[in-house]
Amino acid sequence: MTDRGLLVDYGGVLTGSVGRSFRAYERAHDIPKGTILELLLAAYRADDTGDDLVASIELGRIPDDEFDRLLAARLADAGFEVPPTGIVERLFDGMRPAGRVWDIVAQARAQGTATALLSNSWGTTTYPRERLGEMFDVLVISGEVGLRKPDPAIFQLTLDELGLEAGACVFVDDLDRNVEVARSLGMTGVLHRDDATTAAEVADALGVTIEL
Repeated sequence: MTDRGLLVDYGGVLTGSVGRSFRAYERAHDIPKGTILELLLAAYRADDTGDDLVASIELGRIPDDEFDRLLAARLADAGFEVPPTGIVERLFDGMRPAGRVWDIVAQARAQGTATALLSNSWGTTTYPRERLGEMFDVLVISGEVGLRKPDPAIFQLTLDELGLEAGACVFVDDLDRNVEVARSLGMTGVLHRDDATTAAEVADALGVTIEL
């Protein structure tokens, strides 16, 4: 049994930039830069008031096509008409597997580290399941488990699936608030900004050798 674990986010860590993918959709529909992100951030900020559009898809409460329709309606309210179908698929079209964090995970795993994907999902059909299955011992996807980051419960669920204590694990994400929660639970939190820095921090925390 391994005595250490590596938990890794998906979008923006194992893929290209979320922002660039969203921007490509905006350009295709003549929408000003940042409009979609601002609409979604507004939804996050409004969760406590019952405006739970983003929570609904990340927790698997609504299907992709319902989210498409609701987001299209919000864009229409802001003055931008887009087809109310296939929005999620096209928003994430640019977020294909990319970067060297894949190599970091593979090398850590080859040296006896248990690995887990911990991802907030917008639908569950866009993940490269076969590749992820070969790379990770555990897959925890928000829309499948009914929990989402930064809720500590989804971190604990992942630790339980790995059979490890928080202090034995490293968590990598590109969002500060998620990393902060991991740290509060006792994990080593790594805020992903570039592959080389992430590799060095993960190697140091886990006591493994990683070469990029």
